[in-house]
Amino acid sequence: MGVFKNFSVPRWIKLSAAFFISYWGVLFFMRLVFLFIFRGGIAAETKQYVVEALYIGAKFDARLAILICLFFGIFVFFKVIFPKIPNFINRIIAVVYGVVFAATVLVYFGNIGHYAYQNMAINASVFKYLENASTSLGMIWQTYPVVWGVIGLIIIGFLAYKWTMYLLKKAAKPGEPKRSKKAHAAWITAVLLLSFVILWGQLRQFPLRWSNAYFSPDEFISNLTINPILNLYDTEQFVSGNNYDIEAVRRYYPLVAEYLGVDNPDINTLNFERVVKGRKMDRQYNVVIIITESFAYNKSSFGNPVLDATPFARELAKSSVLFTQFYTPTAHTAKAVFATLTGIPDVSSVKTSSRNPFVVNQNVIFNGFEGYNRYYFIGGSASWGNIRGILQHNIDGLQLYEEGMIPGPRNDVWGVSDLDMFREANKILSKSDRPFIAVLQTAGYHRPYTIPDDNEGFVVKDADPDMLKRYSFGSVEEYNAMRLQDHFIGEFFKLAKQEPYYENTVFLVFGDHGLGAPVSENMPRGFVHFGLIVNHVPLIIHCPKLLKPKVIDFAASQVDVLPTAAGIIGMPYRTQALGRDVFDPKYQDKHGAVIFNWNSYPQTSSFLQGKFLYFNGNQKEGLFEFAAKTYDVDLRNTYPKIYEHMRDLANGLYKTSQYMLYHNPKNR
Repeated sequence: MGVFKNFSVPRWIKLSAAFFISYWGVLFFMRLVFLFIFRGGIAAETKQYVVEALYIGAKFDARLAILICLFFGIFVFFKVIFPKIPNFINRIIAVVYGVVFAATVLVYFGNIGHYAYQNMAINASVFKYLENASTSLGMIWQTYPVVWGVIGLIIIGFLAYKWTMYLLKKAAKPGEPKRSKKAHAAWITAVLLLSFVILWGQLRQFPLRWSNAYFSPDEFISNLTINPILNLYDTEQFVSGNNYDIEAVRRYYPLVAEYLGVDNPDINTLNFERVVKGRKMDRQYNVVIIITESFAYNKSSFGNPVLDATPFARELAKSSVLFTQFYTPTAHTAKAVFATLTGIPDVSSVKTSSRNPFVVNQNVIFNGFEGYNRYYFIGGSASWGNIRGILQHNIDGLQLYEEGMIPGPRNDVWGVSDLDMFREANKILSKSDRPFIAVLQTAGYHRPYTIPDDNEGFVVKDADPDMLKRYSFGSVEEYNAMRLQDHFIGEFFKLAKQEPYYENTVFLVFGDHGLGAPVSENMPRGFVHFGLIVNHVPLIIHCPKLLKPKVIDFAASQVDVLPTAAGIIGMPYRTQALGRDVFDPKYQDKHGAVIFNWNSYPQTSSFLQGKFLYFNGNQKEGLFEFAAKTYDVDLRNTYPKIYEHMRDLANGLYKTSQYMLYHNPKNR
């Protein structure tokens, strides 16, 4: 007997497919109902996104349909093999699916009502209404046709019950040919593979994620794409973590507003807005931001001249502005992207804010670059960390280049090599028909530390393991990976210097975060003791036409990158985030950097200003000279005013950051 006898499809697959298609059809029909009701929200410039929204939405619907129908398929399989399963079990299954169909339609109509009321898709925050259930139910009773709605749901549930019973009865009918164990195994394998493909949702490294719904900058299109039931699940874990202490924000508001230089302080409205008018320049300058993987100061040639792992960066700094006290707010790549683009430290303690659907809508200075082409280059997938939502939903007209769009073989799990990414970026930038602002994100200096065959003459260097350990590196593979990243950055600058855009471009090169290294003899011990090495990275700003070479030792932060870039080229912008132009004279005596380390336990928070560090964590709180030999001596009693000021700023900036995550809307 052949594996597929007569190549006939088993009855249980046909019935399961019919059930899947019917449920999928209900979901997609409800999506069309949503589109019809709110069709007035389609602007002329967003009509082009409707078809894509329906296509991506249909894939979300198919995922939910597979999850819901999985048990039905298993039951029907056994029903065909054992047709004498008692009929009352069929009725129980049919009743359950009748309730499921009715509940699905209820959630979808709830989504319509939620969108009409809140202008956003239904999410897990609706469960908070249960805290005042009587009031919420009263509002529903007085606002909606509840009686007719209940009647409608009963009818829908009854029809689903009858449909399920019909399919289950067909499963027990005689006439199904017998199949061998191999045939059953083959069909089951085929169904499981197809189900996995539908669940994965796309032919890419990462599965379909909620951030795929935010492929356009338009809010209506995003809400059209979302699957309401899956969105309840995606947002549930963030409901408890999206709280902020509004009273604490008000308490610290005067101090924080003064630190930020708010234009019109108002404690009642919690206004943090600053409008920078810009200035007239002799030409329009481009901006290229290079976010490098793990460009740790203690491992670079600046903090580690003995091993000299970044000779190109060292030479580049000689003709640039070098910041020696530049810090990332947190030690995580996705958090770094979020902080750089939004100007807000990612203080989420649940997951990265890029993974939080509640904060996907953010104002970004990127959009202040009017008349500019806007690019983002990443060798891997923008679905990583769900950064796609932050990028495509908030940056108008963004041209995103990721794995699959960049020529070159896949180097490893992180996509194409940094060299191929840099080559493609240079090619695109050199052909730009307008001034541009671009982000280039590397990933090569990351396990498994793959060295591609195409590496432009890179030579692996051996080193003594004991020396590497003493001077901040864990292995020779890690050491060469950092050298390779530096080598590829050098190759990019070689290519850029051959293009006309180079002369009119401001390049900003910095790390997404540092890396821990417990020995690090090359660093002052305070950097290790307080965990600063995981946040301490160099910042190099290169533009000989605008900036004279200089070494700057005051503290600055990743959130300051875009305001500073805009300030250098005279670009006007509006911001209500924490980021500031560090070259603006009004901040001359207010330089500082906040650090929140969630990867340590207990969590720590710090604020650096001048030679002092306010630190709170690991059962230690106080004021310290972090780079001094007496780094662990608490100076709060020696400098009480400095201690109180830095303590309050650290707490105020933390509480304000929590608030800003949910109050920095793009369309304000």
